[in-house]
Amino acid sequence: MIPNNNLERLLVSEFNSQELSILKLLVLENLHKYDDVNVAEESGNIYVMLLQLLDKIHYLQKDNKGY
Repeated sequence: MIPNNNLERLLVSEFNSQELSILKLLVLENLHKYDDVNVAEESGNIYVMLLQLLDKIHYLQKDNKGY
């Protein structure tokens, strides 16, 4: 979930849909490295940050498409 105070900053971002797609691909590739539960627990901060970034990218992609 994205806090309300960060929503405004996300909405005025200057990423176009192609840039968001590339960012999403990079995040998904890195999340794939942490598929193993033990690895996720050992490097929890990176894993959690990647998940948060993925949520933000999804939100921006929805906003760009007008859903």
